[in-house]
Amino acid sequence: MTRKKTHSSLSLLEYANTRIELKKKLNKASTAELYQVAVNHFLRFTGNTAFRMEKLSRTLISDFAAYLQCKGLATNTINSYQSSLRAIYNTACYDGLLRPAEHPFQGLKLKREPTIKRAISVTHIRELASLKTDGSHSQELAVDLCLFSFLACGMPFVDMAHLTASNIRNGELIYNRRKTGTQIRMEITTVMWQIIHKYAPADGKREFLFPILPSGSPTHSQYKHCLAMHNRELKTVGDKLHLPVPFTSYVMRHSWASAALQSGVSVAIISQGLGHRSEKTTRYYLSELDVSELTKANRIVSAPINCLLRGG
Repeated sequence: MTRKKTHSSLSLLEYANTRIELKKKLNKASTAELYQVAVNHFLRFTGNTAFRMEKLSRTLISDFAAYLQCKGLATNTINSYQSSLRAIYNTACYDGLLRPAEHPFQGLKLKREPTIKRAISVTHIRELASLKTDGSHSQELAVDLCLFSFLACGMPFVDMAHLTASNIRNGELIYNRRKTGTQIRMEITTVMWQIIHKYAPADGKREFLFPILPSGSPTHSQYKHCLAMHNRELKTVGDKLHLPVPFTSYVMRHSWASAALQSGVSVAIISQGLGHRSEKTTRYYLSELDVSELTKANRIVSAPINCLLRGG
């Protein structure tokens, strides 16, 4: 019979690895990767791969942040690493493996710095929709996925990559966000249908709606490779169009939110469309909303692009 390690003999590396493996099993590969990077940085900082979790202190956490700053890491990156360590530590406490007299993360305030603007205007999206890709199928796919993302309330690339025919029901697109698990429901517009049918597998053998991931159970490494290839194509597109921001997969998500806000759509509806779950005040209002309100909002936001692509 195995015994739990006592609070005086808990290896950070060993315990973190159990959390990382669990996140992977729960399809939280990005979180697992963040945990791994954060722990690796911390162990390099301490110079001790056998570091015991009971040795964590407020002073050590503060010194770790200073160490990362000296390495030139951005404030938001440092915050992410500290937040990851805190999550691992808190879980160990919850599991009864640690009983600290003083919590090393107590009072830690992680204030995010504003990031550079990542939205482009509807005018730029019109230019994107009219772009000639010169016979490059990979670039054409990248552009179509961006347009689909915008038309689908800023759907993230990871969610588009995992869409299957089962996500289409009675003219609606229904899926759960990979990041938060939040369910999203929206009307499938005419142009969204056009893009879906354009890439529908002719033989019906491909598992996913779009030709991004291999069928079966694609690994996180395969997904990251596909995302890197997508962003490489978008960089070329962004250079062609002289876009004011670095063009990545996330730009369309920010652009939909920005266009919605400028169109007078409420923050509550925008939050619903983006599938956020962290805005507690907004989520309070969202409980009273239904899919029809999101549909009306998305029709307003996507109307200029739908009209252009329909040839109207």
